[in-house]
Amino acid sequence: MRWMITDSGLGGLSVCAGLEQSLSQKNMGQGMELLYVNATPDDRIGYNSLKTQKERIDLFDQFLKAAFNRYTPDKIAIACNTLSVIYDATDFASKATVEVKGIVDAGVTLVNTSMEKYPDHKLIIFATETTTEAGTFPRLISAEESAISAQECPELAHAISNDASGERCRNLLSGYVDEALQRFDEKPENVFAFLGCTHYGYQTEVFKTLLEDRGCSSRILNPNDLLVEQLVSNNQTTNSADDTPLSIKFVSRYAIPQPEIESMESYLKDSAPLTLAALHNQIVVPDLFNLQ
Repeated sequence: MRWMITDSGLGGLSVCAGLEQSLSQKNMGQGMELLYVNATPDDRIGYNSLKTQKERIDLFDQFLKAAFNRYTPDKIAIACNTLSVIYDATDFASKATVEVKGIVDAGVTLVNTSMEKYPDHKLIIFATETTTEAGTFPRLISAEESAISAQECPELAHAISNDASGERCRNLLSGYVDEALQRFDEKPENVFAFLGCTHYGYQTEVFKTLLEDRGCSSRILNPNDLLVEQLVSNNQTTNSADDTPLSIKFVSRYAIPQPEIESMESYLKDSAPLTLAALHNQIVVPDLFNLQ
């Protein structure tokens, strides 16, 4: 069985790493291949750099059709908030013949459950420009508008991917935290920090520290873990006669730059050896976005 995991970059590797851990611990990896396919066409051009939502939708649709045609996965996991919020608008979505699981649904479930449990908390949604522009999370979350601050974070994902020290992240995020808090009528005492980009989980402590430095008690909401839990839980009734060990491959249209690989090593080195090995042995497919 082949699961295709995709993201616009390397943030979703945390989901791939989580799947590696969970499937291995539960002895469910036999006969499984995790295929991580980078949905970004070029290291210099990401979805958030495109000018219109239509351009983003068209590009992602092109990618999905080409990748599905090439690899015929049994299941697709969109480990990317930016791409999850636009997936339903793609032509691929209207014709999909396999299960496609997006991280946005996991995120909405996580937020609603958490805010029901702690109704005194305010919510900051830290996300990319595309995710914030779509307004998906505020629209689907069961909370008063005054309790939510949607904060777009330009360049933050790139900074996290290229600097495991957290310094670049801290420099950018410091301003974003201030902007987010200013949207509330009064500075909140208790805050949920929702990480609306899979990259953000790599620097969880930076988010928490910056909020607490400003006098806010914070709880981090990271949907990456819930997505892994949902994917594995849904697979528990599937029995495979194939006893081949769990395998992981990494595919990209362009070669991942060394600084990003080094950052991923720092983030994942103690938890996901197969995921890191796949990144080191990346398969570069220049015509990845082209239908065969």
